[in-house]
Amino acid sequence: MSAPIIISAITFMAVIFICITIFFIIQGKQDTKEQTTRVEQAVSIKTLGYSEIPHEEDKAKSEDAGSLRRDTRISSIPWLNNILLRISKGNVKSLMILIEQGGLKIKAGEFLLLSVLIGFIGALSVDLFFHIPFAGFICVLLPFLMLNILKGKRMEAFVKQMPQALDLLSSDLRAGLDIQAGMKHLSEEFSAPIGEEFAKVVVEINLGLTLNESLNNLSKRMNTIDVQILCTGIIINRELGGNLSELIGNVSETIRERFKLKGMVKALTAENQMSSYLLIGLPIGLYILLNVLSPTIYGPFIQDPIGKMIITGCVISMIIGYLIIQKITKLEV
Repeated sequence: MSAPIIISAITFMAVIFICITIFFIIQGKQDTKEQTTRVEQAVSIKTLGYSEIPHEEDKAKSEDAGSLRRDTRISSIPWLNNILLRISKGNVKSLMILIEQGGLKIKAGEFLLLSVLIGFIGALSVDLFFHIPFAGFICVLLPFLMLNILKGKRMEAFVKQMPQALDLLSSDLRAGLDIQAGMKHLSEEFSAPIGEEFAKVVVEINLGLTLNESLNNLSKRMNTIDVQILCTGIIINRELGGNLSELIGNVSETIRERFKLKGMVKALTAENQMSSYLLIGLPIGLYILLNVLSPTIYGPFIQDPIGKMIITGCVISMIIGYLIIQKITKLEV
């Protein structure tokens, strides 16, 4: 394929990618605004006095607000939603949970569509610059890699906020508030992600879910050992009784002690972590340096089929070595 055709194809795909991304951002904001309005209506109806009889308009609002829980669309695009519904629902549901864990305001269908577009752009770019057809389709995995990185950072930020948030919740319980009121206060006082997640718990309870169901949903969204301990402890306490304020305080103290232990482990494994970064960065830096000093030095090597195989093998070996070192130095505390 000639270079002008590839450049034109890359430009065309890039323009489509930008337009679709802008559309999804605008659509996501509109969906978020509509959901917020429906949630506010649901909360206002839920807090009506028992002596009050809701009007027909209030009932309609309540039903509309309840549809927030039933909005299980995989994509806002009808034809894409129909296609994905025919595929394995388990995999799509896992992707939806992963997107929610990453904090992205986008549906699974749109995410998959953007991934495919990125794959096409990557394949054409690699074919243009390195003359390796179809190798760039590995770019399809880049959005999933970034999503996992966002998920890890968001969960780490959530856990870091937990000690102070649980201290506040424990204080509210000692002051006489119930657990739902304490969670509402927590969601108002803390920023995302912990404030956002506990706000979801409060909203789900207002929409009719039990506290146990809402806590189980929280545990699925924030799949960390600290959140699981907290949710399990609250559920068991509600069934068997006991001092819930003291239990939450103990969980907060346990998390603080785990932070200290994690810091010690991180200091002990810092040298090996640096080795993994050098394993990736040094060859890339050397390639760039030699390419700047002598732009034609890699020409014959890249054009030769054996040279392409050697480069591919080196890249794969670097990635495998990096992952092995990361696996060795990643200790669960």
